[in-house]
Amino acid sequence: MNKIVLQFLFFVGSILVTGAALAERTLVEAEIQIDGLQRRYYHLQDVTLDEKPTPILLISGSGCRDFGHRIPGFFERYPAPVNVYFLEKIGINKGDDGEHCSEIYNYADYLERRVSDTLTFIKTEPYLKSLEQHSLAILGFSEGGVVAPIVASQSEKIGWLSTGGSGGLSQSDEFLIFSARKVEPYASLYSRKQLREIYDAIKADPNNLTKEFFGHPYRYWSSHLFYDPLPTYAQLNIPIVAAMGEQDESVPIESGRKLREYFASHPDKNFTYIEYQGAGHALQAPDRNHLLDYIAGLAQWFKGKPFQKANGAVAN
Repeated sequence: MNKIVLQFLFFVGSILVTGAALAERTLVEAEIQIDGLQRRYYHLQDVTLDEKPTPILLISGSGCRDFGHRIPGFFERYPAPVNVYFLEKIGINKGDDGEHCSEIYNYADYLERRVSDTLTFIKTEPYLKSLEQHSLAILGFSEGGVVAPIVASQSEKIGWLSTGGSGGLSQSDEFLIFSARKVEPYASLYSRKQLREIYDAIKADPNNLTKEFFGHPYRYWSSHLFYDPLPTYAQLNIPIVAAMGEQDESVPIESGRKLREYFASHPDKNFTYIEYQGAGHALQAPDRNHLLDYIAGLAQWFKGKPFQKANGAVAN
């Protein structure tokens, strides 16, 4: 495995590290072979001997924008040493702006492939492979919040599940909700009747890579649109925390509340729901970046403490 330490080191004086005032943070790029293809992945870690951090597997959202270099920014307020792994999607090159996705990306961009690639990554990457049962946290944002619960249901290494910007409804139902609420661009582009007609067309031609809907080929949508996440959540017996922005413009808040309602009827499950008032899909409110608050709160939650809500958050 070829490892290339990226050109920058993050000297983090603002992060509190048990037994050490400062930590040297590094983002390492590496390669790994998955199903015969060379893949890029990243490892963000603090160099410290004073505390053994909970390893986190990060799952990004949709699209073909280069994500790896953005990882350190998500953990700016994380109040403990970090140990984060991230597998880049197929067909994304360093510096890609996400405007034009490659042919290989579109061919491999579907839900089942993202799940299988992530599971193979856990089983193949040397450190992740060595982990014991229930010792790895998985953190998924947006589309990654759909992938992460499935991975958690199929890997015994996962001991914590955290999601942001994803809920408990199918995406097909979410679009219908937005259309009914006259949310743009859904309402202006498609009526509820037109959406259902497109759903039928996708079901009739699920592997088509040339026909598109909202910027993705039918192959992508056939794997995502009709997937119901609740049966997957029902299989999980690990701590779960899910966060959504009240004003989410990509996933309706009703989807997050559906997840909350499901777990309210299953009080035996260890589930926390957090709703950030005035925040959008990225958990960003006009006056505060709640995404950083949310990720920072995971450090104590991994230790079994109740999730501490920040200002503007409602926890259930």
